[in-house]
Amino acid sequence: METVVVGTTKEDNDSDKYEVLDRVLEDAGFWNTLEERFLGSGKTKKDFLVAVKPNLMMFYSKEDMSVITEPELVEHLITKIAGNGYTNIALVESQNVFGNWFKNREVENVAFHAGYKPTNYRIVDLTMDVVAHVYPDTLGTYLVGKTWRDADFRISFAKNKTHFSCYYTLTIKNVYGTTPEQNKFREYHADREVNSVTIEMIKEFPVHFGIIDGIWSADGLLGIKADFSPYHSKTIIAGVNIIAVDIVGGQKMGINPAKSSFVKLAIDTFGMPYINVKGDTSKYKDWKNVGPLVDRFLDHGEELYGFSNLMGFISSGMDEEAFPTKIKVSKTTLALRFLVLRILRILNKGGII
Repeated sequence: METVVVGTTKEDNDSDKYEVLDRVLEDAGFWNTLEERFLGSGKTKKDFLVAVKPNLMMFYSKEDMSVITEPELVEHLITKIAGNGYTNIALVESQNVFGNWFKNREVENVAFHAGYKPTNYRIVDLTMDVVAHVYPDTLGTYLVGKTWRDADFRISFAKNKTHFSCYYTLTIKNVYGTTPEQNKFREYHADREVNSVTIEMIKEFPVHFGIIDGIWSADGLLGIKADFSPYHSKTIIAGVNIIAVDIVGGQKMGINPAKSSFVKLAIDTFGMPYINVKGDTSKYKDWKNVGPLVDRFLDHGEELYGFSNLMGFISSGMDEEAFPTKIKVSKTTLALRFLVLRILRILNKGGII
């Protein structure tokens, strides 16, 4: 039986969010699981490597922090781990498709602008940390970030949000961010199947604990990349089994969890977990999910790489001071992008998407 714990903040200003995270971790068996892994490793706590994978690289502006795992929560978790004597801690991410269009999208630089202040951990850019690895299944001889490969304890600390190509993105989809290629759209969408790559990564490098930051969430059609009226869900979800965690997370959104291609493939691969839920299992009130068939439409559209890459740029807002545009585009394209972003903002604020 897999235990998944759902914690809820009581204060409107979320001043109790750290207390809620602490309680959820304790009740979900985080510390026992970490200790068991440590004792089985034969290593010292100084050498025992803990890798924390937040959702970070979708950060684009301080104006909208709803699309990434809250840095303060991540650093609170790391401080607690360090306080228990584990000093070899890495926050890991890899570069993403934003690097196709914008400058300064290296992981450490994005983390700085998002508000991370590493003191008791280091930041590792998995795109710059690659080594060859032989996978037993379809990936064959491929790549992996060395720090993620070598970690003794892996944590997926996801953001609670929707995703237009798989309905929602939680702890399983968050592992996709460990895939090392920067141009993820070409490598894992156009040339490979993104969900099968992610599940193969999980098979080879298991995640030992999953956490969902749902204090503020990004819902609706744009949830993966922007939400100008974020949803105050006041929730943290955690458990040892990331499939169980994502199933509960999907149910809280009021959606069949298996609609996500990532969750479905994970269930097909590892089996359906038996879940014991502790905490509030009610659905989020007035939560906006991605509409039906959107995922299928995008699955076909992503095969047209040139067109999809252009549309990705046009529909992506960005803090141009921190991450200026690096590609040369026509004035017509820039005008179209300005118009599209304005329309998306208006529709999103109006609750339409």
